[in-house]
Amino acid sequence: MINRHFVILLLFSAFLCSHLVGQPTEALLAARALIQRADPLANIEYAGAVSTHLADYYLFLLDRKELAGIALVQERIGATPVIAAADTSLFPFHDETERSVEKPVQDAIKLLLQRRTAAKKAQAPPGVSNWDPEVSAIGQEIDRVIYPISGFRLGSNSTHEILRLLRTGPTLAVNPVTAPPGSIIVSPTRSSPYGPIYLGHAGIVGSDGLIYSADARYGGARTKNFSLTSWLRTFSGTNGSYAFLLHAPSAKNPRGL
Repeated sequence: MINRHFVILLLFSAFLCSHLVGQPTEALLAARALIQRADPLANIEYAGAVSTHLADYYLFLLDRKELAGIALVQERIGATPVIAAADTSLFPFHDETERSVEKPVQDAIKLLLQRRTAAKKAQAPPGVSNWDPEVSAIGQEIDRVIYPISGFRLGSNSTHEILRLLRTGPTLAVNPVTAPPGSIIVSPTRSSPYGPIYLGHAGIVGSDGLIYSADARYGGARTKNFSLTSWLRTFSGTNGSYAFLLHAPSAKNPRGL
């Protein structure tokens, strides 16, 4: 049975979202300015707002070259806005973010992203349909390669969730500096309440030594934009880099566990 308070809050949030979109307010401008300062080189798209009796939330999409991500700004009553969460995907919510962002707000954010995806699909040229509802497709593109081979699936486009799954899954951690072909490399997004935001990334080291990863400029299609050296130069100083090899499946252990 659906909780009546939950439904009312979602409907109330949806009303506020539609009311705020396209109507710059002082609070919205302050939230946008916070994100722009946090990542000055990113293109920023405002995706809507959710309001509760405790706080207002402003959702922004960021893209910079091949990288894409999401930032959620929270403004509690009487407080200055802060970055509550930022990553290549906000789902699933984890740890402190999950405790500070109420479940109805999480669901309302998902609705905002679905609405944005529907609008993008409607505007896309004929034959273009690869619009990921969570903006980034890094985990999806890795899964296209590893799942048919290993039976292991990440099932998330969040750099933090990808790193967690690789640390706890059927993998062997390897040195990212010397990661061999077939390694999955991930550099998790880093952010702080007042910035900066360093969007993360994840991909697979190919047999040619190049890293294949989802490219936001091409609707999340898998491309090769980095060598191992250029990846480490780009991400290691700000995000950190981690690499893993999947255990090969066998007849006795078909999933490589």
